[in-house]
Amino acid sequence: MTQDQVREWWNRNPMSYDVDDPIPYDEGSREYFREIDRRIFHPRYMRLTEDAKGRPFGKYVDFDDLPDSNVLEVGCGSGIAAQMFAEAGANLTAVDLTPWAVATTRRRLEAFGLDGDVQEADGENLPFADGSFDLVFSWGVIHHSSDMDRALQELVRVCRPGGELVLMVYNRRSLFYVTYKTFQRFLPLARRLRLHFEGARAGNTEGLIARHFTKDELEAKLDGVGMRNVRIEPYGQDAELLPLPRRLRLPVTERLPRRLKDWVLRRLGHQLAATATKR
Repeated sequence: MTQDQVREWWNRNPMSYDVDDPIPYDEGSREYFREIDRRIFHPRYMRLTEDAKGRPFGKYVDFDDLPDSNVLEVGCGSGIAAQMFAEAGANLTAVDLTPWAVATTRRRLEAFGLDGDVQEADGENLPFADGSFDLVFSWGVIHHSSDMDRALQELVRVCRPGGELVLMVYNRRSLFYVTYKTFQRFLPLARRLRLHFEGARAGNTEGLIARHFTKDELEAKLDGVGMRNVRIEPYGQDAELLPLPRRLRLPVTERLPRRLKDWVLRRLGHQLAATATKR
């Protein structure tokens, strides 16, 4: 599968967070972006990434250390992390493979009066010099690339020696992985029964890549590209605890003790969050 096919899929299926519930605000307005943030940063989804101040991603990114740092985000999507980096005072550069993401992130920064250089670029061939950035951040992105190893090498190449890499990929040792593989198997039957889904759920998979890794596999990849101080932690979302429609799932998962949910998701969550330092 080529990177052009990957680009075309994400152009057709952008991470707009409005598939099941349209956002009732003018696209590009502050209210529009705040609603996206409310949805994606809900504690059901992101609490295990928070620092002591309640900042999403703060468990892996030291936002207090970002002023005047050169930060690159690869795969900026709707700009949720890019805004946080800009608000923290970083010298922000953000790239994405798709025009939709670039335009949306630019509009987000403009809506909140923030600065940042947002470009359309391929993570497998980044247009930056070696060692350009103090922090390289790529959350849920490179496992969708046509050549993930090349993308990872590029992330490391543009990170300065002693700089930090933060990324997230999918966890093969997760609760959700079983559901994911089962759904793939029975998707043709669901379509014959005229069940309708969006994006990949409708069988629109031409250009979609979704790789999954164990902790050991990801650690080996990071070690192989010259990273040290590697730390990898699973985390997950409450929805993974019970693979049922939302209306059936929430009455159960909302009643489970949070400590129990967190204990399970820190071991069997669908995401692997990794931090590492470039040698």
